[in-house]
Amino acid sequence: MEDEERDALRRLALWLSRRRAVDEALDLLTASGPAACQQVHGHLDALRTLLAAEHAAFAAVERNAPVVPQYPLPTLLEAPVRPAATVHVLGAARDRHSG
Repeated sequence: MEDEERDALRRLALWLSRRRAVDEALDLLTASGPAACQQVHGHLDALRTLLAAEHAAFAAVERNAPVVPQYPLPTLLEAPVRPAATVHVLGAARDRHSG
């Protein structure tokens, strides 16, 4: 692996870890349901610091990225296709096997 490739991976890993730190902080602050707004409001300075670090790490990824065609993100709102569930009545299944 070339040094340039390693540096790109390090930048990506740093951005992902800082993004994860933001997500984890928000998970903690919003876990309390109705008090979530008060929790978030009470920690705006800390959240701003985490977001600034995440933004700086992403900017480093962006600044050093090669110029390549840009594609849209995969659709996140599409519901996965699930097969229709089959419902079995336990009593009826038991009767079939015991009779």
